[in-house]
Amino acid sequence: MISIVLVSHSQKITEGLQEMIVEMVGDTVHIISSGGTGDGRLGTNALMIADNIATCTNSEHIYIFCDIGSAILSAETALELLDTELLEKTTIIDAPLVEGAFTAAVQSLVNPSKEAILQEITNVH
Repeated sequence: MISIVLVSHSQKITEGLQEMIVEMVGDTVHIISSGGTGDGRLGTNALMIADNIATCTNSEHIYIFCDIGSAILSAETALELLDTELLEKTTIIDAPLVEGAFTAAVQSLVNPSKEAILQEITNVH
């Protein structure tokens, strides 16, 4: 199984995207909403992102999709907080949040290998 972590300044954005992806792929992909600050405000929270990644210990690969600016910085900071095992299987993906995460989830149904997913995401740009 793969995990996809959705990082945005808005919890509503990541929850809506999570709902859309789960509707398409069911529970075959672990989709995690990491939007907002964790207390309902707009912004990002590296500690929350790291905690959410930590729930993915059973995943073969963990992909992080971000929206803009400080969401990427928060995701990068979250990586610094991970243990080596989680860090080695976690990748921040440079792709649009909605299209990239959706594509990765659907591709994982066809071929869940990291190479196949990353290749398919290159078509999103």
